[in-house]
Amino acid sequence: MTGSRPLVAVYMEGFKCFHALRLSLGGLTLATGFNGGGKSTALQPLLLIAQAMRLGARTTLPLNGPLVRLGTAGDIAPGDTELPMLLRAEGQSSALDYRPALQAGERILTLTDPLYPSEAPDREEMRLVDALRTLSYLGAVRMGAEDAFPMPEQEGAPDVGHDGRFAPYWYDRLVDEEVSKARHYPDADAATFRKQLDAWLGSLFPGAEVNVQNAVALSQLNLQFRLSELGSWRRPSNIGYGLTYAFPILVALLAARDGQVIVIDSPEAHLHPSAQSQMGRILAHFAAAGVQIVIETHSDHLLNGVRLAVREGVVPHDAVQLHFFSGPEGREHGVVSPTVGPQGEIYEWPDGFFDQGEKDLSRLAGWS
Repeated sequence: MTGSRPLVAVYMEGFKCFHALRLSLGGLTLATGFNGGGKSTALQPLLLIAQAMRLGARTTLPLNGPLVRLGTAGDIAPGDTELPMLLRAEGQSSALDYRPALQAGERILTLTDPLYPSEAPDREEMRLVDALRTLSYLGAVRMGAEDAFPMPEQEGAPDVGHDGRFAPYWYDRLVDEEVSKARHYPDADAATFRKQLDAWLGSLFPGAEVNVQNAVALSQLNLQFRLSELGSWRRPSNIGYGLTYAFPILVALLAARDGQVIVIDSPEAHLHPSAQSQMGRILAHFAAAGVQIVIETHSDHLLNGVRLAVREGVVPHDAVQLHFFSGPEGREHGVVSPTVGPQGEIYEWPDGFFDQGEKDLSRLAGWS
């Protein structure tokens, strides 16, 4: 893989349903598990810290902003303990701690012991700070089949927005730029952003291409797709919704800086099973190319795509981190972390970990 990952783990104490949980982060991390099992909750401390960094908050922790909206202090307080809250982002050799005071009704929490940054931050601490400040989050709810998309008010590190609204802007901004060789689609020699995005998009939807028209006078951009080289350009509302949903993911991956952290919720949504598997391979490819990726997923097809990428040597097996959430009770708060082997094998299969297909087939066959 290109470089070492800037984020090693996120740790939380007294946060919602978790008394204490440390979640290791690999080059590619998959958070899976039951609905209500704690997946989203376990990633929210990372988003909160990144949000504070982005907003330049040094002594406070804003609960509502561009990455996450969690309401008030009462919404994140643990229900059955008075344990002080601690949120920590861990880097290779440094860590950033946030200890917010929980005052009822407060939406911007005061830090009791702010530690960001130290008076003389070393290279690793600054690398961690930069990774958090530029972290990009793409949620499960997207803008959808809109006719026009906005431009960001400020431009920093590439960020398609939590709902993908800025993906057309970044596509237009980078359309003729060259993409690094490590991020090229296999056998696609053309190096421009446009050609590489079409190649990756075509691997999900054969023949598909994208175009963006920049209406400068209106400060908006129009998105178009077609399903073959000679086909007609169509609005997102007149094309499969899967294209609109996958487009900001591909833009985020191609546009990301080396070492940038991207968190994606449900990258498999609206995709055919074969495309879900290919999405797993895509995520593995870009993780190997130097983008640190954290996803929340319910797709066994996506997981198997990642496993195939490991087996085929696209990404090292030890760069993939799996976490299965069965609920915030029991051993390790119900979090099990199966290991991926060098051939894509998985050494631990807790009950409920992508085994529903086998269970249903067993019942249909009369075996159980």
